[in-house]
Amino acid sequence: MLRLDGAVATEMVLHRMAAAMTGPGLAPSVTCRLDGPTGLAVLDFGGGGGGVAERDGWVLASDLRLDRADDPPDVALLAAFHRHGADFPDHLRGDFAVALWRREAGELWLGRDFIGVRPLAWTYQPGRWFAFASLPKGLHGAGLASAAIDRGAVGAKVVQTYFSGPDSGFADIAYLEAGHSLCVRPHDDLRPCPYRAFRVSPAQVGRWRGTPAQAAETLQQLVREAVAARMPATGPVACHLTGGLDSSAITVLAARHARHGEGKVLALTILAPTPMGPPEQDERPMIVDVLAQEADIVHCKVDDILPMPGHIGDPDWPGSMIGGPDDEMMAAAAAFGADRILSGVGGDEGASYNGANLYLSLLKTGRLKILSRELAARAKSDGVSLPRAIRGRLIGPLLPARLRRGRRTGVADPVHGAIRYLSAALRPAAMSRRMSPVLHSNGPADRVRAFADHHIPSRCTYYALLAARHGLAASFPLLDRRVVDFVLSLPVHFFLADGQARQPFRRAMRGILPERVRLARHKLGLFDDRFVRYARHRTELLAMAARLSASASAPPADMFDLEAIQAGLRLLPEPDQALHVVRSRPGELVAGNPAWVSGFAIQSLIVAAASWPHADGSEPA
Repeated sequence: MLRLDGAVATEMVLHRMAAAMTGPGLAPSVTCRLDGPTGLAVLDFGGGGGGVAERDGWVLASDLRLDRADDPPDVALLAAFHRHGADFPDHLRGDFAVALWRREAGELWLGRDFIGVRPLAWTYQPGRWFAFASLPKGLHGAGLASAAIDRGAVGAKVVQTYFSGPDSGFADIAYLEAGHSLCVRPHDDLRPCPYRAFRVSPAQVGRWRGTPAQAAETLQQLVREAVAARMPATGPVACHLTGGLDSSAITVLAARHARHGEGKVLALTILAPTPMGPPEQDERPMIVDVLAQEADIVHCKVDDILPMPGHIGDPDWPGSMIGGPDDEMMAAAAAFGADRILSGVGGDEGASYNGANLYLSLLKTGRLKILSRELAARAKSDGVSLPRAIRGRLIGPLLPARLRRGRRTGVADPVHGAIRYLSAALRPAAMSRRMSPVLHSNGPADRVRAFADHHIPSRCTYYALLAARHGLAASFPLLDRRVVDFVLSLPVHFFLADGQARQPFRRAMRGILPERVRLARHKLGLFDDRFVRYARHRTELLAMAARLSASASAPPADMFDLEAIQAGLRLLPEPDQALHVVRSRPGELVAGNPAWVSGFAIQSLIVAAASWPHADGSEPA
């Protein structure tokens, strides 16, 4: 923290912040350094001896992992700052949240990596203090900021799952956005203004010149290096593992790397209790293939715990509750002895780019020869006629939404989307805080925005908060800056080949992924099974909503429309009909699908129940 009232910083406050950020059963070492108005502290959960450093008149506190760093981390950090000033976060390669203080200059600088892998939250109390912490509870839990929720931010989270930009969900607390720096001076009267350091010019997107084979070879090497850079020198590591391309690739590469150091890899999988849908979309056989290929991987299956209202609210992530399957995976990783977890987050937007209407993009950019070849290959791959492939892949996206078969709807749709469950008073604020839609044109600005201005930084923050609760760090190899820069450099037509999308990643994974995984077109998620299980709780959920509506301690009426939530819950069928609904109405986001409409109602009820205790800044019951 930095005192703004002329007082000196004290260790007592730093230790209070550290205690608020330490999960049950954890005992990190805490290193403090006081320098006049500034106090810096680092919690080390890994026993690596990391702490606050002093060098060349600077005091540095950091949560830092650098790629290919020849110099010690603090030396590399200071060198980047001296060379690039406020732009230094754009010139450090790795995962980091850092603070630099120099009394002579009277400046405190903060910086965060380009994609937000390491979290950094701050609060500004004019004339009193500026304080920051890796976790929001390090601020409100130490009495340095209020725990009152930010209604507009929480409303936007209901609509889009993650927070937008600097939103933390707390009215007094903001995140330093990914790829930003921030300078604070004790005698400035103005609110600190973050500076955007990370910039990718859209003019540089799609400029790579080479063959598809060269692109696949380069991408494979970059992904190998990204995984290797995140592996511990010794000891175990945990990985998320679904049946998809991204997490499977990371798990396999981690296992192969670990063997050189006699390490172990724990693969963590959330599985629905009941397989849903057609067998060719079930991810279980794909996971089995990965584990059979890399036989020394230790596998841990985590049951898909059904999120229900009434659990303890998360003090770092307003509107969520502690104890879900993601939390269980982090606990299993810690019990295995891992100090980090690797995840495939970001693949869809980058390394294994899934795009939006890629065939239409080929048409619009005049790549007619490639379009003709790929439509024919796609028809063969899908087992359909060429005219049907053309209708589905090319003509369908050109039709007005009302004419499309199985018309998709957005979460902001006022009739079928999640926003219907917010109060009329909150909807404008929620929509004003909502992220701008991306990946509709595959254009350069769209592709850059998908990394820098959409859900990925908030999603990374979410996993970092979960991991920190168990003394772990989360890392995302497919969001390695080298991987991101290379994929952004690829022209759009490289993402379709051999009758399949998500190229050249599929080609790059030859010899790494089992063929069933590498070539799979689809896999089912978890929600179809959740819908069936939620149907068994229909009466209980309706009763919860009614109790909440009648509660004397209910939140302000300007947050949720509980009558609409109850109407959405009534769309849940009787338990014996739920499986029939799923199989007759595929569980995609289409207008009127009861599985999705009622699902939004359930999620809104969960957020409402978790938000109530914090609505006025009080502590949770």
